[in-house]
Amino acid sequence: MKKYDVLVIGGGIYGITAAVELALRKYNVGLINPDTIPHHMAASTDVTKAVRMEYGSDKEYFNMVEMAIEKWRSWNDFFDEKLYHEVGFLMLCKEKIENEKHTFEKHSYENLIAAGYAPDRLDAKGIRERFPAVNTLEYIDANFNRKAGYADSALTVQKLADYAKSLGVAIHEGQTASSFEIDRGRLTAVKTKEGETFQCGHALVAAGVHTPILLPELQPYMKSTGHPVFWLRPENPTNFTPPHFSVFTADISNSGWYGFPYLHKHGIVKIAKHSNGTPVHPEKDDRQITDAEVADMRSFVKTTFPELTNAPLVYTRRCLYIDTLDGHFWIDNHPDIKGLSVSTGGSGHGLKMAPLLGAMAADVIEEKSHRFSKRHRWRHLTTDTSQVEEARYVINRKL
Repeated sequence: MKKYDVLVIGGGIYGITAAVELALRKYNVGLINPDTIPHHMAASTDVTKAVRMEYGSDKEYFNMVEMAIEKWRSWNDFFDEKLYHEVGFLMLCKEKIENEKHTFEKHSYENLIAAGYAPDRLDAKGIRERFPAVNTLEYIDANFNRKAGYADSALTVQKLADYAKSLGVAIHEGQTASSFEIDRGRLTAVKTKEGETFQCGHALVAAGVHTPILLPELQPYMKSTGHPVFWLRPENPTNFTPPHFSVFTADISNSGWYGFPYLHKHGIVKIAKHSNGTPVHPEKDDRQITDAEVADMRSFVKTTFPELTNAPLVYTRRCLYIDTLDGHFWIDNHPDIKGLSVSTGGSGHGLKMAPLLGAMAADVIEEKSHRFSKRHRWRHLTTDTSQVEEARYVINRKL
């Protein structure tokens, strides 16, 4: 049997950042993952994830991403690879930003100003001149913030996995956690479906959508939801390439739509929807995108980016979120089992915080308090709990 100081369960962004941080703190770390890393079905395995400080009135998340961006820049230097692309972030509005329909955009803009940033406020004429692909008959006001962009998420996970190995982390691919051995209230080992037993002094469950399956006591507080992602191939990429295009949201709190600039490597523009989503069991349910969802996307691009109206749809994907009912992460020690911690609850906005997640999990394991740990502790949520991320299009704020 293999024994580690800490065994990390899951090699997505929560697990791999924790493994790196724990190894840097001189722990003997093992990591198990059901498949290769990056796992092709993991939420963190994608070509792009948005990195933005804009969080409406939520100043703590604003501060978290502000810190994370500096660390993303450091990662670019450390890994000698462009993991984070600072192409800016454009919030498009159908009314003036001050309109009550645009509270997310209004508070985001105000927080940027209050923090000393100088974002570009654009009227219809300014939008048309800077971002010619946008239909300014539909969108009349916008804010552009240069300190934002996107992360190459799959590449990030791969680079972190390679770094973890160089630090001595033992990564076991093809090992799926199935149960825990508990002795007098303390975890002593993790068993896998493949028949292996991994002894450990501590285990960190960072298994994404599989977390509440491993720990059923979390099922009342979090669930797996699926969200559509589309790749379109523009006929003329110029208007979708920075600086003529950036990461964007389009009336997002009322529509859910957001996307990314043209990716030369893949020849596509990625469009996605950040909303309630569809309940999806990660092991049992189909993840195919429906014809209705494609039609919804086509209607959106026709009114927002007319040049994409007839662009070939070359790929679709259903991205799975592990949603907590309140939309906050879940990074804490188990209240009843010693030696067991959890790091999960990305709720569709976790990867932008990647440079902070490892330290948050490691501090919890060491029974310390991290600057941002309080709201992400083990907590009691009910069906009346509101989802609080203002950028997300959630009907009645209930998931």
